[in-house]
Amino acid sequence: MTRHTASTITDDALDALYARLDAYGHHVARDCPAPGRRPEPGPGERPTCAICRRTLWADEQHRYACRPCEQRLTEHLAQLPALVLDLHRLLIPGAHTNVRGYRARPGSEAAAPVNLHVLDVITSATATLDSWLRDWHERLSWDAPVYRNDPLAEAATALRANVPWAVEEHPAVDEFATEIASLHRTATGLLDPAQRARRIGHCPVTVLDEHGGTRTCGAVLHYVPGATTVTCRWCRATWDALDLSATLAA
Repeated sequence: MTRHTASTITDDALDALYARLDAYGHHVARDCPAPGRRPEPGPGERPTCAICRRTLWADEQHRYACRPCEQRLTEHLAQLPALVLDLHRLLIPGAHTNVRGYRARPGSEAAAPVNLHVLDVITSATATLDSWLRDWHERLSWDAPVYRNDPLAEAATALRANVPWAVEEHPAVDEFATEIASLHRTATGLLDPAQRARRIGHCPVTVLDEHGGTRTCGAVLHYVPGATTVTCRWCRATWDALDLSATLAA
């Protein structure tokens, strides 16, 4: 994937980016339990991962999240700065479009000088990582983070270095992982529309409810073109893509 320098951003776009960061404001405390407190499982139940809901192994039960989710989160944080940097080439509407045969409709209004959706993703990524890093610094009684050059890359690096602490001690690590995965998925889909996940239905798996009965999981299922399997992001059930297609059709 071709890398593009920050010089591809116009001065107006940079002004808008920093204006949005300023408007984002200071960190707002997350409404979550005190550090170190984990929801107690019911009688006869084993603790589950707060992110994927998989039952934790015996050596994971002091954690909020399982090791596969920790690895996935670490990888997303490692990849996110480069993905967002690549979004800069899409700031100019129509630039490098992958849509074959695209033509502007006659009489349509002139496009905005900057693709506002792409700009919003770029600024949202920086603001989101900055907010979480400030949250982690507060919980650890550290001084507020200071950036030398690139807030997004530096925040991602700092968060990635402290993921092992977060999966053990931060009660909102599931919220954090969800936001990072969403940013990663959005950036990937913008850069390569062919790889954009498509909604294909709802998870048909039967799971236990909070009262000891059963219910259908019902989480939305997404399929990435070319993938051979589909995994439910909630209950982590996995199917062969063709088998699932037949099941949902039935």
